[in-house]
Parts: sequence; structure tokens; C-alpha cells
Amino acid sequence: MKDLIVMTLTQASDVKSLPKGTVVGDVHGGRSFSDNVAVALERRSHCGWRDCMEEGQRWTLIELDW
Repeated sequence: MKDLIVMTLTQASDVKSLPKGTVVGDVHGGRSFSDNVAVALERRSHCGWRDCMEEGQRWTLIELDW
């Protein structure tokens, strides 16, 4: 699963270059993204952040749907 998730974004402007359908996230409780990056991700997702359990690890994910 890890190979299918973008886990590093350093600037909010990086979010613009990601295609529709991209899944971004990290292991639950992590702080991989600055607040500015998180806001930019939320603007591109209708569903927002969600928790997912995969291979014994809990992930916090967001899918970009536009």
C-alpha cells in the first residue's frame, strides 16, 4: 500500500501538480504535512481525510478528486 501513497509534500504549491485520483497520507498520528499543505489537499478533496487500516497499520489518507 505504501507504494501507492504520496507521503511527502513540502509546499502547498506541490499539491497543484498532483493528478486527480492521487492518494496522499501517512501513518495515523504522523505529522508529515504542514498545515498549509493539509489545507491545499483538503481543497482538492470532497471527502476529506479518512482513516484506513492496512497490514496492521492505521493510515490517515486523502484522495484528490479534482
